[in-house]
Amino acid sequence: MSDQQNLLDLLEEIKAVTEEAIVYCDMPYQVYINEAEGLHSRASLDIASLVKYNMEPNSLNRLLACTGALRTAQSNWQSQKTDKKKAREAWDAEAPELFRFRDELADHLAFALRNKPTELEIVKKIKEGTSRSDAIQDLADLAVLGRENAPALTAISYDLSLLDKATGMADYFGGLLGELNGHMYFEDDIKLVRDKAYTLTKEIVDEVRSYGKFVFRNNPVKREAYTSKYSRERMAAYRNQPETEEIINETTIEN
Repeated sequence: MSDQQNLLDLLEEIKAVTEEAIVYCDMPYQVYINEAEGLHSRASLDIASLVKYNMEPNSLNRLLACTGALRTAQSNWQSQKTDKKKAREAWDAEAPELFRFRDELADHLAFALRNKPTELEIVKKIKEGTSRSDAIQDLADLAVLGRENAPALTAISYDLSLLDKATGMADYFGGLLGELNGHMYFEDDIKLVRDKAYTLTKEIVDEVRSYGKFVFRNNPVKREAYTSKYSRERMAAYRNQPETEEIINETTIEN
């Protein structure tokens, strides 16, 4: 069964995990997933010994399914982060041209309509907005106002083809902003599924590990296979730190 299918099959159970019950991963997700897969391989070899102590035989199937679901959930969130980053980078790179063009068109219209109080007031109100969505709507509104007052713009030698450019830019940036906002809106939901999938996976990983550590408590080599290599190495690195470095780290944490 594919990882994607595992996520679909477990999605209802994953979403049922309450936010209060969520636990968070204290290591890189890919490392955790790799360790969970390694645990499945090890426990599959030891299944006969484990079930003697009443471990549920289906535990390994659930471990494999949860791990696959978690991998897909993590990939979905990473992809969302990447897409959001690309959308933000595109906006940051191109948005200055939007604001520049909006201001240029507004300035030309304000000058062309300087003797028309009603139209001039419209231009002033359009220029009041400061948000990204305001700038996009401003450009669209200015293009409409410009077409309605084409003779006045022509009189000051303004290129009327730029009004079409303004409409096109408004459409383009509207789509770009929608993409950026869309990624921002859905990010929390996608991350929440990932966090809940991890919570379910951790439950079964911890269960299988607890059985393995007990069953092989007198066999150090096998028992170690039911612990986290990443956590062991991190703890070993911490214990091997020079005393002065430990003091510095502790001071940094406290601050």
